[in-house]
Amino acid sequence: MISKHLTKVLLAAVSTGALLLATGPVAYANESTGAPSATAIESPSPSANPSKPVIAQYNGRQINLAEDENWGGVSSCTELPGGEVHCYDTNEEALADPALPASIRQATLKAAASLTSPPPRGCIEDYWCLFENPNYAGRVLRFSSDGKHDLGEWGFRDKLSSVYYQVLRWPTNYGIARLWDYRSWPLHDRQRDLISHRHPSMANLDYPDGGNWNDKVDSFEVRR
Repeated sequence: MISKHLTKVLLAAVSTGALLLATGPVAYANESTGAPSATAIESPSPSANPSKPVIAQYNGRQINLAEDENWGGVSSCTELPGGEVHCYDTNEEALADPALPASIRQATLKAAASLTSPPPRGCIEDYWCLFENPNYAGRVLRFSSDGKHDLGEWGFRDKLSSVYYQVLRWPTNYGIARLWDYRSWPLHDRQRDLISHRHPSMANLDYPDGGNWNDKVDSFEVRR
């Protein structure tokens, strides 16, 4: 026969289990994928809280691009071949930066002077140029390295409105780019490849769930 004391212990354990089940939400793992089930709490997008903010050089001092989404009035920033990032007040300063390879500077000047449709002001040869406003206007980010660039780390998340890529040396730098819009689980991330190198308005690119890609890009991936 079970003692009264043991009976009380068993009843307490059952009551505690019921209480835990009643409180929630509780996340369970999917046996096939290991992913949480639909009862799990959605987590924020990785771009919402940048873990690696970009620290750029500007007029002899450092600025945190992720901390100030307006960059303190800076007009453009360039990711240079050595990995450092420099920011500028004018397009002329960006093109004259000694850290920019001379071949790129010369090719940019040549294109501006000789092409019937020169690249927009602020765009540099061999760089994907990301503009804050349509028609290649507003602040500019210039990317050259292969791979993903989390725009939250650059203070540019959900701000991309037009893209231009000047390609003259096809064997050297031909490639595409990929747009990413991070979604909280269980929604899948959205993505779109940019095969064309000229996009004066992201509003012209259809978004998978309806609408368009203007001011929706969380990460810009360069694929060479």
